[in-house]
Amino acid sequence: MTIDFTCQKCDSSFEIDVQDLIDGSEKLVCPNCDAKASTTLTDDFIAALTEMRAQVAALGKKFTVNLAVESEDVDDLDEEDDEDEEESDDEDELDFDEADDEDEEADEEEP
Repeated sequence: MTIDFTCQKCDSSFEIDVQDLIDGSEKLVCPNCDAKASTTLTDDFIAALTEMRAQVAALGKKFTVNLAVESEDVDDLDEEDDEDEEESDDEDELDFDEADDEDEEADEEEP
């Protein structure tokens, strides 16, 4: 299984064999301009590929799997996640003014 990449810096296309990437014999580096992903990003990507291969193998017992992932598809998911986080942040905000007013009222009621 190979993955096709297009460098965002120089627009060069290249492909890497997944097994070579997983076993470390191939690095995720543009052969044209030497642009590369961070070690953390590469390690996370390799871990996800390894897990995906295991899951596809498990599904392969019942189904034939053909998978294509485009960066644009994933960008849409990132935007949805950002919107969900903003909504949950709004719900989690505390209004300290209201809490202070309630504390002051409670203090005034005590004899």
